[in-house]
Amino acid sequence: MSGKFSKILVGIFIISLLLVGCSKEDNDTNGTDFSPTVEITEPADGDTVSFPQIISANVSGDEIEKVVFIAGEDTIAVDSTTPYSTYWSFYQDTGYVVLKVFAIDGQGQMGADSITVFVPEQDYDFPLTYIAKSSHNVYLSWWHFDVLFFDRYDVYMSTDSSVDSTDELVATIQGRVGDTCAFIDNLLPEHDYMFIVYGYDVSGSLGVSNVLGVQTNSVPSAYPDDAEMISIPADTFTMGYSWSEGGGESEEYPAHPVRLNAYSIDKYEVTCARYKTFIDAGGYSNPEWWDSAGWMWKESNGITQPEQWNSPDFPCGDDYPNYPVVGVSWYEAMAFARFVGKDLPTEAQWEHAARGTLGVDENGDGYPEGYQFPWGNDFYADGTVHCNYLSGSQDTYDDGYEQSAPVGSYPDGASTFGAEDMSGNVEEWCKDWFENTYYWDNPFDNPTGPEDGTEKVTRGGSFILYSTPSLPGYFHRTTIRSSLGPSNRRYFIGFRLVKN
Repeated sequence: MSGKFSKILVGIFIISLLLVGCSKEDNDTNGTDFSPTVEITEPADGDTVSFPQIISANVSGDEIEKVVFIAGEDTIAVDSTTPYSTYWSFYQDTGYVVLKVFAIDGQGQMGADSITVFVPEQDYDFPLTYIAKSSHNVYLSWWHFDVLFFDRYDVYMSTDSSVDSTDELVATIQGRVGDTCAFIDNLLPEHDYMFIVYGYDVSGSLGVSNVLGVQTNSVPSAYPDDAEMISIPADTFTMGYSWSEGGGESEEYPAHPVRLNAYSIDKYEVTCARYKTFIDAGGYSNPEWWDSAGWMWKESNGITQPEQWNSPDFPCGDDYPNYPVVGVSWYEAMAFARFVGKDLPTEAQWEHAARGTLGVDENGDGYPEGYQFPWGNDFYADGTVHCNYLSGSQDTYDDGYEQSAPVGSYPDGASTFGAEDMSGNVEEWCKDWFENTYYWDNPFDNPTGPEDGTEKVTRGGSFILYSTPSLPGYFHRTTIRSSLGPSNRRYFIGFRLVKN
């Protein structure tokens, strides 16, 4: 937590002292009961502390909104759920320190308690702390030494009351001595963890951090998202290029049946207005919504919003609420999905929602082929434009937009399920890793793609791709597959979500 915010909270605390007092006795001054009341139960007043030190408090009152733990001028933690306790990981100075805990309820009333403890000289070579934490991860940071000092860092974790090099090794950083951060994921909510870092120089000499205790947060509720979704029943459909006329790229073969459970998919691509809720809620600074690869990519590149957000050259940002958000990496798309309690569609879900299950069974597998385009098999059906593409470049049509269009601008281009803009407008991230020959494995039951890879699937074509009279809509077909690395942020790529 920033020093500025810490000082603000300390200022609030001092004001609260004037209003309600800070000692145990002050909670009941002149026979008046204040709500809430606070009593620090651990450590005791006058104790000599050792780190990591548990600080616990009993708090009573109605509608407690937050409890703040402060050591000297440093805010240690802000808690909103019982039991009210936290780890005090370390303190750089030696001597007497005032510990303060104050609580505020829903009516703005405050209660507080304070004690004085003694901090002895600490026995460690460099300090370890955390920058952020969530219900399932913690972002650790330690002292940055000269480039010639340490050659490797090992991070160990324990769920016991102590930790050393015999416990679980959860991260190793070697050859990047300037990288003194580690993102530890896949933790359990509301659990206590101990961490320690061992640093080794080129000669093998050892330096050790302090022991850091961290209690993960409780699982938060998903942010409300009232975007319209389309319910799609469980079904089996043909995936891949399966029509007798024309042809597809090699990665679209072989066509194969796929069975999917029921799911719901966004009717429209995620708009700037929807994505803005993530930005405004601090989504880029909350590790709750990120996995380790995405968080470390974001932190190392200083990412705080989409690439084209509020750029004068692109219709993306505050002034374009109904346009699809673009310039988001796969990591950002997944973070937003977690934020609203949804997911990116698998490649199979995306294709199923786009091509449908109507049409003729041309390949004899017992399942209709669906459509090459969401609206049918003719890109120029009825002589009208059904999607946003690079019109006029190789044909005589005009889609009405130079770049992306507001979502839902082409209702005649909806799929048979009712999903719009699944061809053109912006290309869309899917959840799967991409593999050119994945279809040859004949994945049948709710496939989720290869276990790993270097690029993520994108689908649907976009406004930068043209159509020709000889190959009408070739790049906007429901079966065409594309891919990009998950950190790519392109002005023609957005996404939509599913709920399983």
